[in-house]
Amino acid sequence: MSDNMMITGREPRLSASYTQQGKRSLTVGRLAQLLEVLPPSAVSLDVAAEALRSESFYVRYAAARLLNKRGDRAARLVMQKILTEGNARSRATVARYLYGFSWFAIEPLIKQAMGDEDARVREGAMYALSDMRELNAFEFMTRALQNEVDSVREAAAWGLRECQDPAAIPVLEAVLLADDADVRVKALEVLGTNGMVKAIPVIRRSMDDPDPDVQYAATLSWLEVAGDTCLAELAEFIQHSSGWTRKAVLQGFFHATNYLKINIVQHAACEAIIDALEAALSDNLPQAREAAIWPLAWIQHPRTPDLLRNAYAQETDSETQVQIVRIASSLMSEAASDIVQAALQSQDETVRSAAAQIVANRK
Repeated sequence: MSDNMMITGREPRLSASYTQQGKRSLTVGRLAQLLEVLPPSAVSLDVAAEALRSESFYVRYAAARLLNKRGDRAARLVMQKILTEGNARSRATVARYLYGFSWFAIEPLIKQAMGDEDARVREGAMYALSDMRELNAFEFMTRALQNEVDSVREAAAWGLRECQDPAAIPVLEAVLLADDADVRVKALEVLGTNGMVKAIPVIRRSMDDPDPDVQYAATLSWLEVAGDTCLAELAEFIQHSSGWTRKAVLQGFFHATNYLKINIVQHAACEAIIDALEAALSDNLPQAREAAIWPLAWIQHPRTPDLLRNAYAQETDSETQVQIVRIASSLMSEAASDIVQAALQSQDETVRSAAAQIVANRK
């Protein structure tokens, strides 16, 4: 070894709980930072491989990102070795950063990761496939997700949350096969946010999902993607639904048309929408009847004030009557004054108290 290559004893080292005088320490956090900022060529593959086995999450991921940036055959071989010999955390870390290589170079490693017994590794591979943003990856994801656990399907939904490529729609459709309703909701949120018109048939089918939360999410996504073009069909759906399904769809309809600023009154489907809301006032479920009150109090149409007055007069559930009073007043419906006056004369103390509080708050 030449003189200028001699070890001085002052080289950085991993620090435990203390440092010795005269020696520079390198904390785990600092090591992760160095792996982040150093050019890939400045770190040996042996060091990167050891870092991938680290107990520290940040060190492992910094090393994986470094190999991802290298993107060459040597880096790929290191990742393959970890996928074969590493523990589950190390394998999951490597799987997460398998993107960045050509598809034909990395396909064997993708298949290896997706065949891993630990779901965390397969989740990492799903994120990597999502980041590839190419047809081969989307087609692979679609096939893989047909028979996967929900956590892996959810990873695909999260990975595609900013992807507007129509080729990703079949992937999200596969996510909708999840048993967990929350995962299905996430897939619909992604479809709605990304605004892909070709996804409308997939979203529309989710309106028939058995879970009300999914039905609500599907209604939001349908309106987000289709806009007011779906109002006539949505009115028909409300007209022929009932119970918790009708409640979920009515809530989605009210929320989406508000934040999307869809003007119902000026739309050709306005009368059909109001007919559907009127039908919902006769639903056997009080929550569904209440859900119809919100849009009726919001839509400024000649028919809606009378529908609200009649809804209050015919309502048999006292809590729903209270909500009618509060909603009509808070949304400043033309019928609000008449409804409050009627509530002040109610034989139900709960209803009278609600009306009295509204009157007191106006003073």
